[in-house]
Amino acid sequence: MMLLIPELAIGAIVGLIISTTGVGGGVIVLPILTYFFGLDALASVATANLLSMLMKISSSYMHFRMGNIPLRQSLIILLIMIPGTVFASYGVTMLSHLSHNRLQLEWGINLLVLLAILFSLYLFYRRIRQPKLHIDQSQRQSGLIKPLLLPGTGAGLVLGATGVGGGVVVLPLLLRYGQMSIKQAVGVSLFITMMLSGSSAFAYAYGGHTDWKLALVLFVGSLLAIPFARYLIKHMSDKVLQHATLFLILGSAVLMGSRLV
Repeated sequence: MMLLIPELAIGAIVGLIISTTGVGGGVIVLPILTYFFGLDALASVATANLLSMLMKISSSYMHFRMGNIPLRQSLIILLIMIPGTVFASYGVTMLSHLSHNRLQLEWGINLLVLLAILFSLYLFYRRIRQPKLHIDQSQRQSGLIKPLLLPGTGAGLVLGATGVGGGVVVLPLLLRYGQMSIKQAVGVSLFITMMLSGSSAFAYAYGGHTDWKLALVLFVGSLLAIPFARYLIKHMSDKVLQHATLFLILGSAVLMGSRLV
């Protein structure tokens, strides 16, 4: 049991970050799996997808109980994103078997992660600088598909190929194009990427890249952080939560950039 304490502690920290900000399923978990546990890029992506799905089941339930997940809007966005996610995850799995240069494939995955993070920072900057639009609920639901169709498809491709997408890509899209509050965007992004990570997790598991034991231990650790995460969501202001999320994405950009050097 003593040997599992570091894994449980890491799982608790990651679970707390994911539950409160939506960030961490890929950009925090991927470096942890690579540097702390020695997994290669493909194994990290595969395990991150499984771990992300497991952690976001409990986090999504918490946000649903708090009223942060409108199901109709969430299902529309999910249907937009899921084809690209499935296509990309199976595509990367096939390339891993066909490619003669695995290092080149791994470098490409890391580059795609960095580009996704930089685009998310741009969207966050636009959201902070742009005054909040006042859109009633009926207008928001009826006009949701068109503005999210292209960016949502792209986000699905990124998530499927890299394991990154929840707080880094999907959340900024919901803030920018879905005009949601930060707490609602966190809840919806967790719910959507829970489903999308599940489809990717099965694709990578089929390819034999997933470290199941490590993912399950980290998941158990994340459950320990749920009560504290619920407290923070209730008491943190939207402004503080938005800036904390932006800080995490910026830190992720620096970390992923260092992996390409």
